[in-house]
Amino acid sequence: MKQQQNWKVWLLNIDVVIASVAMCLLVGVTFGGVVSRYILGMPFSWIEEVQAALIIWVIFGAAGAAFRTANHAAIEVFYEFFPKALKKVINVLILIVTVLTLVFLGYLSIQYMNVFAASGRTTAILHISYIAIYCIVPVSCIWQVFNFILVNFFHYTEQETIEAITDEEFEEAKK
Repeated sequence: MKQQQNWKVWLLNIDVVIASVAMCLLVGVTFGGVVSRYILGMPFSWIEEVQAALIIWVIFGAAGAAFRTANHAAIEVFYEFFPKALKKVINVLILIVTVLTLVFLGYLSIQYMNVFAASGRTTAILHISYIAIYCIVPVSCIWQVFNFILVNFFHYTEQETIEAITDEEFEEAKK
């Protein structure tokens, strides 16, 4: 049972692993570039290409985890003024707009990768295929949609459970 739970936790956090590895590589490459340029006096000509690719992998790798842990930026000042019923409607609208936007971004990224595949476009110095750099984008969009829906599902079921318990306790307190 515990192995099955560990497998699920590992699978759910694969995006964190991908982003962490990319971030470690980015820091290592950047540090190596600084040493190479300022201490050895021989800068790497390819470092900007690798850094740009790793930044894309860090950002899109961690995006699903940001949804899962509620670490995306949110402006809740006006939201808190609305009544509870209207908040539920707003949350559904936010869910729909977010999912549609992510699906559209994923679709566009696949279209761009088709263009890269047809043209054979690669980076100038290392000749890294742009498909290898940007393949994380549609995968990330799907993973973000999954995580956003997952978080909203658990939020609403947990919220309804909390409200039900509170209502029951309130009724008992009145007696």
